[in-house]
Amino acid sequence: MGTYTRLGSYLLASELASDPLGSIHRAVVIAGSGFDRHVLVRTFSEELFQAGMNSRLAEAGRVVPLLGGARIFGLGYRIESGKTPHVAWDYVPGRSLAQLIDKAKQEQIPFGVDHALTVIQGVAQGIVQMQAKGVGHGVLSPHSVWVSFEGATQLVDAPYAALTRSMLAKAPGAKHKLGAYLQGPENDALQQDLFALGAVLYELLTFERLPVGGDLQGALDQATLKAAQEDAPLPAEIRAFLGRLLLGRQPFATVEAFSAELERVLYDGEYSPTTFNMAFFMHTLFREENDRDATAMKAEKADNYLAYTAAGETLRSGATRVEHIDGHDEAKVSQKNSTLLIGGGLAAVVILGLGYIFFGRAKVDPAMQKQLAELQLLKVQIEQQKSDLDAKAKAETDKTVQLQKQLTETKSVEDKARIQKQLEEAQERKLELERQQKAAELRLAEQRQNELKLAEQKRAAEAKPALPPPPAPEIPKPQPMQEAPKQSIPTPAPAPAAIPVNEPARVITQGPLVFPLRAVQMGKANEERIVRLKVFVGEQGQPLKVSVVEGVAGSWGYDEAAIDAANKSTYSPATRDGKPIKGWTPEIAYKFQKRR
Repeated sequence: MGTYTRLGSYLLASELASDPLGSIHRAVVIAGSGFDRHVLVRTFSEELFQAGMNSRLAEAGRVVPLLGGARIFGLGYRIESGKTPHVAWDYVPGRSLAQLIDKAKQEQIPFGVDHALTVIQGVAQGIVQMQAKGVGHGVLSPHSVWVSFEGATQLVDAPYAALTRSMLAKAPGAKHKLGAYLQGPENDALQQDLFALGAVLYELLTFERLPVGGDLQGALDQATLKAAQEDAPLPAEIRAFLGRLLLGRQPFATVEAFSAELERVLYDGEYSPTTFNMAFFMHTLFREENDRDATAMKAEKADNYLAYTAAGETLRSGATRVEHIDGHDEAKVSQKNSTLLIGGGLAAVVILGLGYIFFGRAKVDPAMQKQLAELQLLKVQIEQQKSDLDAKAKAETDKTVQLQKQLTETKSVEDKARIQKQLEEAQERKLELERQQKAAELRLAEQRQNELKLAEQKRAAEAKPALPPPPAPEIPKPQPMQEAPKQSIPTPAPAPAAIPVNEPARVITQGPLVFPLRAVQMGKANEERIVRLKVFVGEQGQPLKVSVVEGVAGSWGYDEAAIDAANKSTYSPATRDGKPIKGWTPEIAYKFQKRR
């Protein structure tokens, strides 16, 4: 059984991200003693508690309806206030954008312009929708953005972002860490959010944060595509776009003007921002984390949560102990402490008396005691499961009776057919529950037999006299080793320094090149087209990044088709002195023959 920490309605299973505001966890919601679903839960830092989050989080509940249930903000938001306030929403496998940037820098995997624009496109949609509802964000940063392993982005702090902004004056630590994104004008919510969006885009492209209070113009002039490992200046249209966001020159007066310019940058240039490419990048970057999460979630779905229900309260100990974050009433804590002191004193007297009575008797094997305790706990869990199944079976029987009554009373043919179908489904569920009940009864009978056998073994062990330990065998003393006569060993002459031999990555087999349907539909297939690109290949030969060197102007799908073929190809890695390393392939040309 795993170890979980209770927080309100949720059992925290694993911390996925930590940031200036607190942490994001994967959590479990249970139904009875069984798994119900996974959720993401945001907990807040002690600094924000002190700033007043514990008393004001309920205000975020008024923002949730304004978001309109849009997927870009996360779905199913639930807010729980109290001594430890927290926010929960539907689970999406992924990591924060801040973690993505850190991981890409650490692994030296290039994060190109296409990927950056894919993220910015999703974040911008969220900002535009918030502004359209009259809601400003105010603390947008890479920590605000959740990137799924399927390449989609969510602005997960939207419900409580404005609330957090109002508390930064009392939370200097968080304000300092978010300083690079908070340099926009204080009196204009739109420009403030657009500045933060520009700061995020700048960091995605350069792997550097904007200087706080520094020369932003100079930083923009000197910026290079370090994220793409090219050390080339930022593309002119991207730099101009960043200039409008960051420098306050020709600012976007309306959300509509900003959206139109973003669309032009995304689709009129040489870029192909797609969720598919972003998903491929995420799976490359977080392969181990994704596999680890999937394994843990599978175990959590199969776990038994009896120890975290009211029925299992008395069984909580060791690894299955519930750690309540919520805290308790001081009077209850004081009463509990008094009870523990009195109980501890009585326990000490009993233990001393038993030690005096049973001194000299054989000790029971601790492993046997532990096994017996586990059997008893498992028996209680099975009994709880059987009780749950009995309750479900009773509810199903009651529902069947109601349906049969409705069937006799209705006169509509359609209603009769519908009710008859429901009766058949109810009968199938009832049969399945009966099967599960019989299985639980068999398991319970088997468990009781095992418990009786182990109890008998324990009594037999207690009755046996303690045997003296066997004498320790004599260990022969090691004989001193005779030293071999020293010989002079000639010192070899130093070898000449080897010149490192580098080999680029190579294509082994090319993936299928699919002619873009969009070009045929738009009448742009009557000429031969060539897309030239390079592929950044990992140490195991996996394609990590595709960079288009020379593409086909226009949004006809040629570049996307070539990138897709490159991602489906197989490669041999680059080498240095025969050892595989990450590196680029030479230029690869994909030729599209003209179609009539």
